[in-house]
Amino acid sequence: MDPLSLTASVIAVATAAAQIGSVFAELRKHCIELPGRLHALNNEVADIEVVLYQVAAAVNDRSSLPASDQTAIPQLLKQAKTKLSELNEIIERLAATCDRKKVILRASAWRKEQPKLQALQEDIKTVKCSLNIMLGASNS
Repeated sequence: MDPLSLTASVIAVATAAAQIGSVFAELRKHCIELPGRLHALNNEVADIEVVLYQVAAAVNDRSSLPASDQTAIPQLLKQAKTKLSELNEIIERLAATCDRKKVILRASAWRKEQPKLQALQEDIKTVKCSLNIMLGASNS
């Protein structure tokens, strides 16, 4: 994959992460008290967004990344995009539940989504760590 296409892909996924951050902000506006898992997920999404922009900058600065990075980055981007899309769907559902203003419905929805949210958080963290390792290796 050429550096320009790779950079565009990285920025597209970073933009998706930023949009999820906006959905989190909307959720916080409607639900004053959020479970700690949602705060942690919000932080993880913000972190991966920053890492993705650093990857985009590294790709722009180095037109010739090692071949292993060139094949691994698109795979990691695909994983990140999939996980972020899944997270976006869940957060939008939770935001819709909060709009109904029924505390029992909110608690039930959060409990129902808890295992999936935990798995998504771990998956996003894994992708972020892999990208960080690549950044570190390319900087040395």
